[in-house]
Amino acid sequence: MSEVKQAGFKGTVYWICIVASLGGLLFGLDQGFIANALPTVDKVYGLNIFQGEGFSGIFLWGAAIGAFIAGFAGRFLGRKKSLVLAGALFAAMSIVSACLPAYEILYWARFLLGVGAGMASFVVPLYLAETAPASIRGSMGTLFQLMITVGILLISVTNVIFISLISSHTERLPLMFIVIVIFAVLMLVGAIFLPESPRWFMLRGKKDKAINALKKVLNSQEEVDLEIKEMEEIISSSAKTGSIFTGPFIKVLFVGMFMMVFQQLVGINAMIYYAPMILGYGGIVGIIGMLTVPIFNLAFTFPAIWLVEKWGRKKLLYVGSIIMFITLISGACAFLATGGQTDASLISSGTKVVLLISVIIYIFGFAFSWGPVAWLICSEIFPIQGREVGMTITTIINWLFAGIVVSFALTVIALYGPATLFFIFAVGCILSMVYLYFWVPETRGATLEEIEMNLKNGKKMKDLGKVE
Repeated sequence: MSEVKQAGFKGTVYWICIVASLGGLLFGLDQGFIANALPTVDKVYGLNIFQGEGFSGIFLWGAAIGAFIAGFAGRFLGRKKSLVLAGALFAAMSIVSACLPAYEILYWARFLLGVGAGMASFVVPLYLAETAPASIRGSMGTLFQLMITVGILLISVTNVIFISLISSHTERLPLMFIVIVIFAVLMLVGAIFLPESPRWFMLRGKKDKAINALKKVLNSQEEVDLEIKEMEEIISSSAKTGSIFTGPFIKVLFVGMFMMVFQQLVGINAMIYYAPMILGYGGIVGIIGMLTVPIFNLAFTFPAIWLVEKWGRKKLLYVGSIIMFITLISGACAFLATGGQTDASLISSGTKVVLLISVIIYIFGFAFSWGPVAWLICSEIFPIQGREVGMTITTIINWLFAGIVVSFALTVIALYGPATLFFIFAVGCILSMVYLYFWVPETRGATLEEIEMNLKNGKKMKDLGKVE
């Protein structure tokens, strides 16, 4: 990589990336909403456990649709306008939900909130990857996951406060939704003032606008000219190859798809959505049961911002899978030790401690690895002409498998017990390591153009990030 490219960038790139990553904050607010608010929703609307599971899961099915829509919006409207659209959808549907409409309306409002989350989950990593300079692309890419964890913790804490201060279910539920409204409006306003992605401008043949966008983040005209030259070469090369659905693209598409499959099969969304209930089966209730997962999920995401550039993507994923496997097994054994007893007073303190520590370390294993890095790699590996298509498909896969996990986790627990659920996710961790070894590339330090050139030159999938 040239010395020019390493010369530096303007501080405004941090502001741009932080504002864009607010889409992740809203994603997290809606994800974390269920954990402590679902009992309130159940009371207000008279839902049973399976209806509550359906209300939780519809958000994720909507997100899959949102990712599909965002693929077209990202290409034809641009990354910025897609972020604005997602913010508007978040704000509108949160306001509808806060009015406590009939359940059917609330149900479909949550579906449309999922659509907004799916759009954000597609556009934000793509925008960050295309806007942040290569030297900090990994760190800036992890902001998306960091903001998700901030949102999960924020909504968990505010929901616990509302539960403790307001006894009436119908009075506190609107306030829970209003928290989402506030941040949705903040994101909407912030997105309006973001610059468009320079790579999107180049794809649309708007070189002058791409140059102006790059000037907002790079220090010198020399750096801007070099970036523009590389983009032109890649776009010209892509145009000569015709259809994006060539052998190399299909291979990298499968790498991205399985990255998202395994991010879900390690079980994180079951923990995010149902942690208070899952921990309750092990006798861990109250504030500890309600806030342990969101607090540690946020705290443990911070190391990824530093380690993703120091250790690289692949090593973090390996370490995360190993940690999660060990802790899921120990957590399952703790559940087996309860003998099916759920009365907290009848479960030994040693069993509770083992379960709690297992869950905390499991969250650590995910938060600094598969949480941010899966999104980051998927934003890096696709060629510029097929980036929207690749990101669309991989994001849809992510949401579909998240929907499967969330829609059936409580059913598995009800039929076979929480230990079985943990064992299933432990198997997912083993399979993820096999996948990592054979197919996942290390992309640290390589520009998007260098990764694409390696793909076109026929390098093995796991060698795409190697720079001569």
